Amino acid sequence: MTETLPPRERVDPPAPRGPRLPDIPGPVETLGLAWRRLRKMSTALVLLFALALASVVATFVPQEPVIARTVELWRAGTAGPGAAWARVLDALSFFDVFGSWWFLAITAALFTSLTGCLFPRYRAFARVVRRPPAPGRGLDRLAHHEVLRTALPPTAALDAAETVLGRYRRRRVEAVDGVAQIAAERGHWREGGSLIFHTAFYLLLVGIVIGHSFGFTGQINVAEGSDFADTTVVYDQAKPGRFWDAGDHRGFVVRLDDFDVSYHPDFTPKDFVSTVTILEDGQEVRTTQVRVNHPLVYRGMKIFQARFGMAPRVVVRPAGGGDALFDDRVLLTQDGPFWVGRAKVSAGNPSPGDGRDPVPQIALDLALVPDAAIVDGELRINSPEPRNPRLAASLYAGQDLGLGRPEPISSLEFPQSDLVGQAMLTPGGSADLANGLLTVEFPELDQWSGFQVSHAPGRRVLLVAGMLVLVGLIPSLYSYRRRLWVEARRDGERTDVVLAGVALQRQTAFADEFAEVRDTLEAALAGPAPLRHAPAVPTPQKETRR
Repeated sequence: MTETLPPRERVDPPAPRGPRLPDIPGPVETLGLAWRRLRKMSTALVLLFALALASVVATFVPQEPVIARTVELWRAGTAGPGAAWARVLDALSFFDVFGSWWFLAITAALFTSLTGCLFPRYRAFARVVRRPPAPGRGLDRLAHHEVLRTALPPTAALDAAETVLGRYRRRRVEAVDGVAQIAAERGHWREGGSLIFHTAFYLLLVGIVIGHSFGFTGQINVAEGSDFADTTVVYDQAKPGRFWDAGDHRGFVVRLDDFDVSYHPDFTPKDFVSTVTILEDGQEVRTTQVRVNHPLVYRGMKIFQARFGMAPRVVVRPAGGGDALFDDRVLLTQDGPFWVGRAKVSAGNPSPGDGRDPVPQIALDLALVPDAAIVDGELRINSPEPRNPRLAASLYAGQDLGLGRPEPISSLEFPQSDLVGQAMLTPGGSADLANGLLTVEFPELDQWSGFQVSHAPGRRVLLVAGMLVLVGLIPSLYSYRRRLWVEARRDGERTDVVLAGVALQRQTAFADEFAEVRDTLEAALAGPAPLRHAPAVPTPQKETRR
């Protein structure tokens, strides 16, 4: 009897699905991907380029910790690209690049990336160094391969080979087919040198960060007989570190007792030296000399001899006597054979009120020749030393010479219409200018010395980093990884010594080294001439009975 099965229900195929969306990684997977990306050397290079780009920005945009006055002018719109752009730069923290949150974030990411790059390489290098040389296989297939024949037994032949390979890290091993073999290798310091070099770069960044964070650099010019105290407000230019505080200054006083300079025959400075005295609480502590490349080190601060110039003392007073409107040394800077500078005599008052007349602004423009004579109406310069100095003084008086602006007087342009008198003075001389209303005196000529005062806590780290750069660079350039194997197979009354090697870098240099090892080994074996490029003799196999 045949059983009839009920008809099967028709099952329609599932409707085709749309494109499958990619799986969204979870937080742990995302962190893992970010860490793997961060620990790549390419990421470290990108971060380093970002820091370099930020440093370039800091050279074009004034930095508030260094020149706060210029930043104020940019924000006010009186200087720079305008107030609108200044607000944009302020929002991006471009007025304090090295203290901005994004610069610190990039720096932290760079150190994290370098740490993630270096430490795995340290572990890998340690494993490679600890691992003994591995036995060689298929030596007859290597490009560098020789077979030498000797009457020595295999053990004695390997002893001779060990003597030849004395500079190699080696060990005796048993090859795959049971033949005694010497495995030797050299050149691990190529990778070691590379690690040292990258570690030096890491330390270099550490030293720079320490210096920029906790260091200080200040510039100051001091006339002979004057002094300055190591405080924040006295420096002409100051560049404190991010975490340098006013209380970190030492507070000692430096007095310039004397300054001396000697010249070459072509009038260029040969040597210049400052004699200074250190004072603490009004008591003289130390008197010494500061010259180029020989700084004074005191309480962690280094005082460098940086520059020098002429400092004539100039007095401006009303004609016929009275209190001086100006009595000070003017620090002149060199401009060819001349020493030039300017001085603000009176800031004036354009609108005093109370019915009084406006008080004009008064300024001096000076040019000095240290040793000159007037011959036939022309000025002749004899030497750069102040033997016969002559000072050309130009006096300006006007309602708006720009003396009230917050900018250096050297950058101002005085209109010729405000020139009220000129005079050529010698030490001890004077001249009446401004229609006899003012007298300009030149009592004496001194010199000034410019110092750079710095505190660099990261300099020792930088020194170690610089030394490590050289230590790591030499092996990474001249060392290379290579391996040698020596086998000794008995063939009747003779022994076939197989020498083979391979190099991972510098193939030409290894070919010469391999030839030298071959010749030395041949002499040590004291056998006949070698069979060049002969195939290795296979070990006879025992028959297996079935």
